[in-house]
Amino acid sequence: MIYLIIFFAKLLEVAIMTVRMVLTTRGNRIAASLLSAVEIAIWIVLTSTVLLGLSEDPFRAVAFGAAFVVGIFLGIVIEDKLALGLSQIEIIAGFEEAKQITVRLREQGYGVTTFDCEGLEGKKLAVNLKIHRKDIPATMKLLKEYDELFITVSDIRSLSRGIIARRMMMK
Repeated sequence: MIYLIIFFAKLLEVAIMTVRMVLTTRGNRIAASLLSAVEIAIWIVLTSTVLLGLSEDPFRAVAFGAAFVVGIFLGIVIEDKLALGLSQIEIIAGFEEAKQITVRLREQGYGVTTFDCEGLEGKKLAVNLKIHRKDIPATMKLLKEYDELFITVSDIRSLSRGIIARRMMMK
């Protein structure tokens, strides 16, 4: 029974730590601070439990280590599901396709910026879009309807002004 308690407590602590680190890098100070309080409380109680009984029962350390590995994976899955933060999508396409994409995105309420650019095959139009990370799958689904797009997605740490509507584009 003690192995399960150690495993699940460590699993929870490491999952919290992983999400807290992502929140910290995204500049969400309050949520990261609150999670760190929970994380350290679990860590202190758990680590003392493992260390105090380690000489009589070394398998406590095995449960502790295994939970650390699984906890990292779980934390990444949780953060991916939460999809906190903002992203930038830049689409480079032929002029006509880029115009169609721009119209569709603006109809969905998104702020879209375009600018002329030139690629190996001549003139192109770049479409720049700032969205919530939760909207990436729906946006990518919309973009799959077009051929020969060059698409990059990057995270945004901070943003000042502009239009970012929070809505689900497609289900």
